[in-house]
Amino acid sequence: MSVDAVKKYADVFERLSAVTALCPENTASAYLLGGEDQDGLNVTARLVAAKLGGIPMSQAFDDNADIIVYPQASAPKKTGKSKKSDGEKTRRVITVDDVREIVGALYLTPFRLAKRFFIIENADTMSEICQNKLLKSLEEPPPCACFILCACGKLLQTVESRCNRIDIPPFSVDTVTELLSRHHRDAKAVALAARASRGNIGMAEQIMADPEFGATYSAALEILRLSSGSKMFAHCAAVYEKFSKERDDAVLGVMEYLLADVARMLAGAEMVFDVNDVGSVADGFTPLSAARSAEFVRTARRKLASNCMPTAVMDEMILKMMEEKAICLR
Repeated sequence: MSVDAVKKYADVFERLSAVTALCPENTASAYLLGGEDQDGLNVTARLVAAKLGGIPMSQAFDDNADIIVYPQASAPKKTGKSKKSDGEKTRRVITVDDVREIVGALYLTPFRLAKRFFIIENADTMSEICQNKLLKSLEEPPPCACFILCACGKLLQTVESRCNRIDIPPFSVDTVTELLSRHHRDAKAVALAARASRGNIGMAEQIMADPEFGATYSAALEILRLSSGSKMFAHCAAVYEKFSKERDDAVLGVMEYLLADVARMLAGAEMVFDVNDVGSVADGFTPLSAARSAEFVRTARRKLASNCMPTAVMDEMILKMMEEKAICLR
């Protein structure tokens, strides 16, 4: 999803204390925005650049020669293949060529502002080679340049240590529900998106834009309900055997947070998802087995990202979950 779909919530991010505390007199040359919501980070990065550059927040999303965003948008390739839904689009990756271009532009004189701001979205997609190429520029930047990195994941410690970190926490589910309700009329879809996004407005907008999310959520519930023993393995595998890798990853993302809610429910803590949905998949779990199963899900997502065979990854995860439930119930 592009920033355009989330910038309508810019006033909410603008009021974050980490943003209001900034001013053009800040001398830091590198900032690292961290959090779960990539689209939210990207919106906040533009607001940070505007605040540090001394321009009105209303101009944060206008074209500005002194605010450069990487990776740069490219025209989509036309193919005969079916289009992926918004929920299945792959994040754009920062390449060596991007880093080379950034480093080459650092010493150019700003056009209008006192500094040039280099916003690096999806910074955690940079390879170690890319991060090390950028490191010297982070260590000894010219006075007319400022970096703003956005990352949901981790970067090299040497890179993170050169940046002023700004964490963007999720909003409450109630807040996201109210924000979504300004622009969407389907109250049931809004409630589900607010909960499934775990308080991240950009993720909530992705869910609202994904016509298959309802089916993805239902599939995650069905898989967890059926993962109750080896005799149910074939039934469980039948749910996901024809899914694409992207669809598997989307289902796993929902499963991870449902399992976290199962652990919360069994421990008597507050849940994010609907209590009836969580209760319907909690049978056979203990707080420990639910937490360990969530880790199996995270491992499966990492394996999918490493291009392992999707069906094999899903089969292995389900078998581990069934085994873990059996062990904890002995």
